[in-house]
Amino acid sequence: MNVTDSIFDKLAVNYQTTTFSINTSKPQVIVRNDYNFYCFLGSQDYLYPFQAINCFINPLLSLLGLFINGLCLIILTKSGLRKTSNILLFALVLADSMNMFTNLDFGDKIRLFGPVKSKPGYCTFEYDTTMNQFLYVSQQFFIFVGFWGQTISVSIPMIITIERILAVYFPVTFTRIVNIKSVIVSCGIAYIIWLPYAIVQTFYRRLDYIQLSSGNKVAFITSTEFLIKNFSILFTFVAYALEALMSWVPICFISLGCVLIGIKVYVSISHRRKLTNVSKKHNWSPRTTRTLVTTCLIFVITHTITALISVLTTVDLKSPLLTFLIVEISAFLNILCCTSNFLVYFLCNDKLSKIFFDLIRTRKNSNV
Repeated sequence: MNVTDSIFDKLAVNYQTTTFSINTSKPQVIVRNDYNFYCFLGSQDYLYPFQAINCFINPLLSLLGLFINGLCLIILTKSGLRKTSNILLFALVLADSMNMFTNLDFGDKIRLFGPVKSKPGYCTFEYDTTMNQFLYVSQQFFIFVGFWGQTISVSIPMIITIERILAVYFPVTFTRIVNIKSVIVSCGIAYIIWLPYAIVQTFYRRLDYIQLSSGNKVAFITSTEFLIKNFSILFTFVAYALEALMSWVPICFISLGCVLIGIKVYVSISHRRKLTNVSKKHNWSPRTTRTLVTTCLIFVITHTITALISVLTTVDLKSPLLTFLIVEISAFLNILCCTSNFLVYFLCNDKLSKIFFDLIRTRKNSNV
């Protein structure tokens, strides 16, 4: 599980299961207590900050991030995808772009703050059957792409770490093992291996209809029967095993890898300075190493913060608004990580930044 969504899943899945499962066995149930469908129970102090971040700040930043990542893909393509480092960065930027789709899920925002809702905060779709089905399908699409991207964007930095360790410690072995084919296969495995998980995340939800005491027939998203029957086992597996695989395992692995790479780089530079009269090049590219390691360090910093937030935040079903707000702050940090590639290129790789400025100059000349 991606660390930025672990709190949300603990809250949303549990809330939906305990609240709605008793009603799903009947085709239509009259609910006398409409409050059961109200997501913003308890204190309303955090309602407007949550709405601002959820509906405006994070979606706008995600759209900006998609544009920036599009520029990154163009820059990497211009630089040449015959380099293994560029292939890794290309795969990471693509995964980061998919990752941000979770913040563009307009169906979920309409579910909470839709303009025709009898009261903002009801976890329902209050439109006709066709529109309700469209919102449900669109929500499933954004969940699928977003979760898939989140899992891949955790795996690629681990591959980058392994690639750089081989480059700086075993340069001879590196040239034999790390090539275009092996890197493409590694990235392909990272994409394929998490596909079943993304599919499961999408299809444990279903759309159901119910009539409220006011007489309105509304649609809501609930859990499938399989999830309800196996909730304890699945929740334990997702909350502990998958969350560790998606947070602390890659954080520790990448952190250790960056330390080892840093030590080797420091020793190599110190040794080179002592040999002032000897002209000797590194067997690895300092520029490429700096770019890849900086990318991994940004991943470690942002994901460590969000993982700590996930661990330290107590889920309170009676007052979930604060939890929702914390989840959105974690998502904001995740967006910063997903859009950091462009900044890294400017700070760490003069070749990639030069390509960008060349594109700008070419664009200006074409408009003259």
